[in-house]
Amino acid sequence: MAGCRRGTDTAANEDRQAKQMLQGIWMDDENENAVFWVRGDSIFYPDSTSQPAKFWVYGDSLYIQGHTELRHYKITKQAPHLFKFINEMGDEVKLTKDSGETLRGQFNVYRPYAINVLRHYSSDTLFHAEGSRWEVKVKVEPTTDPVIKTDYNDVGIEVDNLYLDNQAHVTVLFDGVVVYNHDFVKGEFERYMPKDMVSKSMLRYMDLFGADSTSVYLDATVGIPDASSSYVIETRIQRDGKTSMRVK
Repeated sequence: MAGCRRGTDTAANEDRQAKQMLQGIWMDDENENAVFWVRGDSIFYPDSTSQPAKFWVYGDSLYIQGHTELRHYKITKQAPHLFKFINEMGDEVKLTKDSGETLRGQFNVYRPYAINVLRHYSSDTLFHAEGSRWEVKVKVEPTTDPVIKTDYNDVGIEVDNLYLDNQAHVTVLFDGVVVYNHDFVKGEFERYMPKDMVSKSMLRYMDLFGADSTSVYLDATVGIPDASSSYVIETRIQRDGKTSMRVK
C-alpha cells in the first residue's frame, strides 16, 4: 500500500519538463541500437513482445509502471539529446536521442504480440495394455489469456514480456470408443501450486507417459514461461472417464 501511495504521489507531481525532453527514440551510445521510444506518457521497446509501460519523471528518478510493480531508476544526467541513468544492476547507462528517427522501423507500437502465439503441439499415441487398446490424442495451443513474465532488456531495464496461457485438449479412446474428451486449463491445477506462483505461470505442456488396463496417465507441466521453475501434476484418466491428480 505504501508503494501504491508513493507511485500516485510521484506521478501527480511529475517533472513535466523532464518528461518532454525524453520524447523521442533513444539508442545505446555504445552500439547505436534502439533502446526505447518515448511517446506521450508511454515507453515502447523495440522487442515487439515487450509491453509498453506508463512512465514519469519525479525528482532525480525515472519511474516505470510495470504490470505488477513500480520500478524506478536514478537519473545521473539529462539533456535534450543525452540521458544517463543507473540500471537494475547498478551500472550507468548512456543513451543518446536519434534526432532523425531513423530507428522508428524497429518499433511495433500498436500490437505487441505474445512470444508463444504460434506454438502448437499435438500427439496421437496408441497403447496396448493387457489386451486392451488405448488411443490418446493431445493438442496444446494458446488461449487468449495473458501471462506476463518480467525480464531484463539489453541495458538492464525491467520489461514485461507477454505470453498467452495454453489449453490442452485431450481425447481418450478405449477399444475404439471415446471415454474422455476435455480441455484442460491452468486453473484445474492451481490447488497443487503455491498461490504466489499461479499468476506468473502457464500450462506449458501435457504429455502422455503411460497406460495400464484401467487408466492412462498424463503429466501436466505448469510453470513460469521459458524457465525451469515448474510443477508437474500427474493426471490419471480411467476407463469410466473419472480423473484424479497428484503432484509428481
